[in-house]
Amino acid sequence: MVNTISSVNLSYSASLYQRQTTALASQAQEQTAGLTDQLDFGKSGVLSTDDAMSILYERSMAKLQSVVEDARAALGLSETSVLDTSPEATAGRIADFALNFFDAWRQGDESRMALSDEEAREQFVNFIGGAIDQGFQEARGILDSLSALSTDINDGIDSTYEIIQQRLLDFVANG
Repeated sequence: MVNTISSVNLSYSASLYQRQTTALASQAQEQTAGLTDQLDFGKSGVLSTDDAMSILYERSMAKLQSVVEDARAALGLSETSVLDTSPEATAGRIADFALNFFDAWRQGDESRMALSDEEAREQFVNFIGGAIDQGFQEARGILDSLSALSTDINDGIDSTYEIIQQRLLDFVANG
């Protein structure tokens, strides 16, 4: 009888230990499930605002460099090719790209086909002009947040924008 009670106690203790171990393992998994993206910076574990901004800046610049490299590849430009970034050249590329979609935009809706050529061009410029405005606002915002929007760069953006607006007006008037 003593042997039976001891074996029951031992069996019960083993079962209890197994349940507790399983519960603790499950609890540990739940606690660490979302912590895989944590990064420890030094012994203090506290990240200063300057350090955080430095990391953000480095990552942003790396992403921008990647975008530039992809754009160069898409345009067939080697890394050593010189790209004219003057306001005139940049405005020309943006305007040419945008105006290239006029025929597809017009043919995409029968009501646009019924418009006179000048009316259709005016509606298209209103449509595409909104997208261009948004792009310029976003670019300024990005450069400003990176503290890279100097007076010279801002003036270049203004000049580029003005040239594009003139190209759009010329397109409405002359096709």
